[in-house]
Amino acid sequence: MMRVPFLYIGVVLGLLGLVSPVLADNGDVARRQADMQVQINSLDTRIGSIEAMLQNGAMLNLLSEVEALKAQVKKLRGDVDVQSNDISVTQKRQNDLYMDLDTRMRNLVKAETPPPVVAAPDSAANASTAPSAAEAAAYEAALGLFKAVKYPAAITAFNGFIKTYPTSTLASSAQYWIGNAHFASKDYKAALTSQQKLVTSYPSSPKLPDAMLNISSAQFELGDIKAARKTLEELVRKFPNSNAAELAKRRLTVLK
Repeated sequence: MMRVPFLYIGVVLGLLGLVSPVLADNGDVARRQADMQVQINSLDTRIGSIEAMLQNGAMLNLLSEVEALKAQVKKLRGDVDVQSNDISVTQKRQNDLYMDLDTRMRNLVKAETPPPVVAAPDSAANASTAPSAAEAAAYEAALGLFKAVKYPAAITAFNGFIKTYPTSTLASSAQYWIGNAHFASKDYKAALTSQQKLVTSYPSSPKLPDAMLNISSAQFELGDIKAARKTLEELVRKFPNSNAAELAKRRLTVLK
């Protein structure tokens, strides 16, 4: 009866002998796993730090770019403000010039009438200077087209008048209105050429001061401010007592 317990005990001890190495192996694995986990945690921490540093660096770059963009925007806004001010000044100048020109042209159109026909056959001087009835009628017809805002037709009519009556006392006035019609049509080059033709072809014309004033207006519209100012100064010097000279003085204060 005593053999059974001893045999049992022997079996148990044998099993324990087999299990103990296994348990020992499992403990080593657990320790190694714990060590690895510590290393992994350490690496995670380092990676997190590196990522944070990279992110901070990227943010710094972005902040630098943002600041640079802000500076550019500020500069552009300043440029826009300067340009807006320049545009406002230019528009004011143009409005002042247009008001002067429009008022003057309206007054001239209202006051424009051909000299009366002088019926004095015994006076050769009067006969040679006074326009004939046909001249006066042709001139009035062309001027009527201008007043009706039919500028191309008015230009044609005034050119026809000059061709038909080249020595008429109204020829210089016809040339003047040709220039005005071109200007009103916004053909500033043709307006400039027409008024310059009046200056060279009719140097003693009473329309000369007004023609010079219109020359400066055309030069201004063509962007040649220096030439426009020079023309106005010449007008004031040559015809100081003319109405055109008074307007020229006002325009010179605007163009300074």
